[in-house]
Amino acid sequence: MEVVTEQVHLLSAAYKGNALPIPLQSTSTGRSRIDTTNIAPKDSLRLYFSSASDEKIVGEVEVNVAGGRKLRSRGWERLRVRADSASKGVFCAYRLWRRSGPTPINTILIFLQPDTANFLSHIPDNTPLGDLTLPGTHESCALYGYPISQCQQPSTPIEQQLLDGIRFLDVRLRVVGDELLMYHGPRPQRSSLTLLLAVIHNFLLKHPSETLILCLKEETPPFHPHFSSLVYKAFKPHIDQFWFLEERIPTLGEVRGKGMLMTRFDRDKTLLDGESKGYNSECGEEWPAGMGIHPLTWPDSRQEGFEWDCNGTTVRTQDWYRVKTFLSIPEKLEAIVNHLTPTLTPSPSPKPPFTLSYTSASYFPLSFPTVIAKGFGFPSWGFGVEGINSRLCRWLLEILADEHQDKRIRGCLPIDFYRQCAGDEGLAGLLVQMNFVEW
Repeated sequence: MEVVTEQVHLLSAAYKGNALPIPLQSTSTGRSRIDTTNIAPKDSLRLYFSSASDEKIVGEVEVNVAGGRKLRSRGWERLRVRADSASKGVFCAYRLWRRSGPTPINTILIFLQPDTANFLSHIPDNTPLGDLTLPGTHESCALYGYPISQCQQPSTPIEQQLLDGIRFLDVRLRVVGDELLMYHGPRPQRSSLTLLLAVIHNFLLKHPSETLILCLKEETPPFHPHFSSLVYKAFKPHIDQFWFLEERIPTLGEVRGKGMLMTRFDRDKTLLDGESKGYNSECGEEWPAGMGIHPLTWPDSRQEGFEWDCNGTTVRTQDWYRVKTFLSIPEKLEAIVNHLTPTLTPSPSPKPPFTLSYTSASYFPLSFPTVIAKGFGFPSWGFGVEGINSRLCRWLLEILADEHQDKRIRGCLPIDFYRQCAGDEGLAGLLVQMNFVEW
């Protein structure tokens, strides 16, 4: 896969006020790596860098070479990039601290900030979706009901999620009267499918290079007998313009400017004398073009994950959410890493597997969504528990910092509270970067 990106140039480095030559490992993929392991751990190091296409856009980072206790405990930190008004938002930088034997590996990573609202525009049309790294959100509309029902921050409604690079939306609906309303468990989320579709369609009109997957599921109890018909009725006026409903995994070019559905429900059926008598739809024959990505199976909370076939493409899924205590956060991370590790090497198949790995989990009363995602207390000081998001961020940075291997994860990751760490764009920004980093 060839991508269109830019390069970061290191202009100069200063240590204790003197110019210092530091080798900058860089490619045309927007990632640069600086190894500071052999620099004496005194005072501070200041780096100046620019975009290759415009040397007037300059960024600056200053770090303590030795690193503080928080860095050594957590293993990574987001660095503040100083820049003038013209350069703000152009760069981002991270520091990674890894101990390998008696000597720590001290690395600074500098990126050109991707345009998260349009990042798919830089990727070729013939790219299979299984070769992409797609940030997602779990319970995308669950902005309310802390601490049990809330899974996303109120500052990240669907409009903001899409601009931040989120390309998988997980939405739960309940029929109330004749409307399909957003719910998470017992808590309504102050929105509806009609309002959600308006936001999605507006985004696709303004960003025709993009696509997204909308995963729909009925929030129960109770099950409504005509749920499928009501969903189809909401989509029917917009299908030709905005939606790809074939039951297969397409290439990127086939779905630019359109959304894809993942339907975690079945067509409505009418029962008479205990026998199925076909489909019951208020709109005639429902879903004539298909139900999009339609899972054949979805075992409940299986730790090792599961697979199913979508018209010739294997869909690898990990949705172990029943993590009963925050003490099992390391096990949840291990399940995510084990599930994503096979994707580090590209598949030779023209139809590579599509990998869907949920980072979310919850269980009452010892593992609310916010506890699993964010942790609690002050873990870098030895008081508290580090959450999934921070642990996942460290693992992603370790992949990005490894100059000896041309690897990146390929998959879709639905996340709770995705902005909780790693800067303004959060984990979504790091996952978007994965599409553009190959040494």
